[in-house]
Amino acid sequence: MPDTSSPNDSPRQLAAALIERRYSRGLRSLLLMLLGSLPLVLGLTLVQGSGDVQISVIAVALALTAFGYWLLHRGHYQWTGYLLVYALIGLSAAGMVAYGSVRSTLLLGFVGAVVAAGMMQGKKSLISAVVTSALVLGLLSWADQAGLLGKADFAVDLRFWLVTVLLLTGIAGSVYTSRQVVLRALREQHAELRRREKAENELRLSEDRFSRIFRNSPAAIIVQDLEAMTVLDVNPAFERLWGYSRAESIGGTDVHLWNDPAARRAFQRQMAATGRAINLPLEGRRKDGRLINVLLSTEFEGRGQGRIVVSTITDATAETQARQAARQSAELFSKAFDFSPINMTITRVADGTFLAANAAEDRIHGFEPEELVGRTSVEIGVWPSEAERSQFVQDLQAGGRVLSREMKMRHKNGGMVDCRVWSAIIDIAGEPCMLNSTINISEQKRREAQLIDVAKALSSGTGEAFFRSVVQHLAAVIGADLVIVGETAEDQTVSSLAMLQDGLLQPNIRYALDGTPCDLAISQHDLRVYGEDVQQLFPQDPFLVDGGFHAYVGLALRDADGSPIGIVNALWRKPQPPSSDRDALVQIFASRITAELVRLRRDREISRFNETLELRVNERTEQLMATNAELESFGYSVSHDLQSPLRSIEGFSVLLARRLKGRLSDEEQRLFDRVRVNVVRMHELINDLLALARVSKGKLVLEEVDLSVMAQQVVMQERQRDPKRPVQVIIQPGIRGQCDSKLARIILENLIGNAWKYSRQQSDAVIEFGLMPAREGGRKMLFVRDNGTGFNMAYADSLFKPFHRLHHDTEFEGSGIGLATVHRILERHGGLIRGESSEGAGACFYFSFDPRVGAIAA
Repeated sequence: MPDTSSPNDSPRQLAAALIERRYSRGLRSLLLMLLGSLPLVLGLTLVQGSGDVQISVIAVALALTAFGYWLLHRGHYQWTGYLLVYALIGLSAAGMVAYGSVRSTLLLGFVGAVVAAGMMQGKKSLISAVVTSALVLGLLSWADQAGLLGKADFAVDLRFWLVTVLLLTGIAGSVYTSRQVVLRALREQHAELRRREKAENELRLSEDRFSRIFRNSPAAIIVQDLEAMTVLDVNPAFERLWGYSRAESIGGTDVHLWNDPAARRAFQRQMAATGRAINLPLEGRRKDGRLINVLLSTEFEGRGQGRIVVSTITDATAETQARQAARQSAELFSKAFDFSPINMTITRVADGTFLAANAAEDRIHGFEPEELVGRTSVEIGVWPSEAERSQFVQDLQAGGRVLSREMKMRHKNGGMVDCRVWSAIIDIAGEPCMLNSTINISEQKRREAQLIDVAKALSSGTGEAFFRSVVQHLAAVIGADLVIVGETAEDQTVSSLAMLQDGLLQPNIRYALDGTPCDLAISQHDLRVYGEDVQQLFPQDPFLVDGGFHAYVGLALRDADGSPIGIVNALWRKPQPPSSDRDALVQIFASRITAELVRLRRDREISRFNETLELRVNERTEQLMATNAELESFGYSVSHDLQSPLRSIEGFSVLLARRLKGRLSDEEQRLFDRVRVNVVRMHELINDLLALARVSKGKLVLEEVDLSVMAQQVVMQERQRDPKRPVQVIIQPGIRGQCDSKLARIILENLIGNAWKYSRQQSDAVIEFGLMPAREGGRKMLFVRDNGTGFNMAYADSLFKPFHRLHHDTEFEGSGIGLATVHRILERHGGLIRGESSEGAGACFYFSFDPRVGAIAA
């Protein structure tokens, strides 16, 4: 039979097909054997004169065998098998009836039928054959027992032997064929499985290689279905190039990847016509909207309904942009070269032949472009000498470029022109050439010389010498016949500070502004310019008319507040065209002249001020002496006029309290006590005020003072006043300072006393006096620190003001003068003090007797 298996058949189906083919061969052999043997049995039966039933059974068997062979020959294997199985059962049963007994060799027919059904048919056919055989045998056994089969024929003859041999041979053939079929089928199945495994391994290896190539390819690859152009797969390079992920691409089409739908339709027509495309340049659109240039190569793969389209896409954006940039660069170079206002040429390095020249407005050499091209620079003679050109070429070849080199080039008329040259080596058709850019700097050189003259003029001295120098240089740079620098006066006149006419300095003059162009120049902030016929515009100005001047430029000189203080004038006997350079130079000179005139006027004011200074100093000294006298009088009033009534109040209150002792109620006694307390407080305030006044007077006696020892003495005083109170005092030894010892003691008494007072609510009070390790602004900083009540830093500005206190009288006693006194003492020393604190966390006062570094230097 033809091999109808396909690669898609399962191993079970393949085995069944192989077994079927092998059994068909065995069945054919068995049928051929029966066709050859049954006629012989039929002949022996006829010769022996057996009964009609036996002859009929053998004849029917022969006919069924022939019919089965015909069915097998036509390819009906299954029907042939069924015919063989049930024919054996039927014929065996018929034979038993004919022989008259179930106990005959024909039982082998039932065995053969079951064996044939089991080997050639399926499970259902086997069960059916067994059941049928059992039922038939059962029926025959009953009939035999009942004597319904007739007389049994147990004769043994040649025919008996032949029939038995045929049955055994058939069974043996079936078993052998089955074994061979199974073995052959297993071998063929094993071989087929090996072949399929090999094919699958090769296919898997091929797929793995393709997958690696597909996934690792640097070029983008997209696989599509040919019919609907549906995307089947894309590689990572495709994802990177287009920005769409694999999941976003699969199942869709490639429509969104094309920037131009018409280009996609043209591509599809080309593929339909040729079946392939190689490096087709296209423009695509990424997911982010950016356009990219690609090269597309596409081919069809496969056959029939499963054909696919495989496209390889190469990113050509950089290459396309490079080509566009090259074209743009060439176009830009051409336009920049041809339309540049700078003189540009291209010459061969070897011989200096001009290959190209632009039509710049400033032709350095005086030649038209067509006069230069094809000729050498030596032939034209633009270089001063051949040696100079050779040196320039050597420098250019050594560095690859020459930048902003100043040199002289020969003009067509033979004159030399100051130039600045930029040159670089470029390659044209494999030959080194020079790209030269040249500008004419003759005018720049002239202006530089002018500016040098201007700088000399504006930096030459002060006073009269400066004004004389200015008019000389200004007349030279602007070519004026007359230059005047004058100072205005309140009577509407101008006094010249310097005047130059026809190159010679003239005596100073004084002239009225009325009726002159100077009057208009002073009234405006800009230049006043008359290019011609100025004497006709101001005929009443004899200076213009008599001098024959036709052109005028004037500019007012103004003070910082804008008021006019002078004027600078320039006049020409010939008409003058407009000139921005001239106007700018006049303004530059006027600015410097204004500064010098302002300085001159300030010097005059200082001189006048110095003349009255001594008188003002004497007046101020008298005022200070009167103020000091008033202060001394105030101190006397405080010490005498205020304290005397207080003493009387204190004495009378004590006397009155003594006389009324025992007769006062508690409330009256409390009122008397408050009077006495307030009198004492008033005494303290007066004493503190006197102390504050005393520290502001007198001469400081600066000396080296051991502040650590002084602090220990102050602490001993505090302990004597409050001996029962435990306070830990830490004093850094060896602290010395340059100060007034009496005033320094007042400072320490106030600061340590405050620390002692404001820490009394602490059971473990600690007071420190020491020196900061680092200086501040060059000052040596001392500190007094405690862990007492502290204060709110929001009110720190009031610490050092007299009578300003940060705590209530009922909490802590005091007048509010102590820190103000400390502040006044340190101010007299040139020092400072500041406080830092937080409520409930103690306070620290930093102070220094040293003046700041800048003050010492001063």
